Amino acid sequence: MDICSVRHGLKNKISQSDRILVGFGGEWHVDTAERQEQIKRAAGVLKELLAGKDYFVITTLTGEDIRHIPCERTHMTAPLDVSFTEEEWETYLRWLSFTLNKRTLLLELGEDLLHPNMIRWPFERAAGLNEKAYLYRINQKLPQITEELAGRAVAVRLDSVEFFSVCSEAFKG
Repeated sequence: MDICSVRHGLKNKISQSDRILVGFGGEWHVDTAERQEQIKRAAGVLKELLAGKDYFVITTLTGEDIRHIPCERTHMTAPLDVSFTEEEWETYLRWLSFTLNKRTLLLELGEDLLHPNMIRWPFERAAGLNEKAYLYRINQKLPQITEELAGRAVAVRLDSVEFFSVCSEAFKG
């Protein structure tokens, strides 16, 4: 499947979804000024795609990296960050409980295997339990999906920031 088809498919899934859960991983870490600009472009595209949708974000990022996430803090939890609160986690779990039997899009962006119990495994479990769920795993190094999710998941071997920042016009219109 070519990248244009993947982007088109994702845009359609977003428009058809009742709820969207986005997981931001290490690929969204800012380590250079160039990367910061690329993340800024990608975040802008994502913000437009999520506008008006019922979404929630979980991230394994910490510190300054969190401020680049394109969402309101009330729609996000960051369990590994020092500013993380139990209230944020409860809000996340409450929101998550309302995804069962809903058309839910799970969008996993650049998560590694340092903390698979935060995003990677829970997203797989959610996609497996909810027959109306669909998983997009976009990751340059670890895009693999389990056989059990065949037909209900897409694996994209591409840096997740690049996926949204390069050719961002593909998501417009």
